[in-house]
Amino acid sequence: MSAKQSPTGETVPLSVSCPGGMARQYRVQVCDGDSPRHWNLVGSFREESAAGECARRLNKSGQQARVIACRSLPTAA
Repeated sequence: MSAKQSPTGETVPLSVSCPGGMARQYRVQVCDGDSPRHWNLVGSFREESAAGECARRLNKSGQQARVIACRSLPTAA
């Protein structure tokens, strides 16, 4: 598993691919402010609790954040 630095300054784990697609993950997104239809990815987490904590911190800082559960992400053929 690898990691990247998130906009909030924390290290965010990235899920790795597995046979048949991507491993289950939880994505945190923030509304871009221009339109409620546009959401930007903040990070991808393996654990739901870590994604929820990230979203709570973003919401507390005044950003509209949400967690998306990605249970099955097939890879392109």
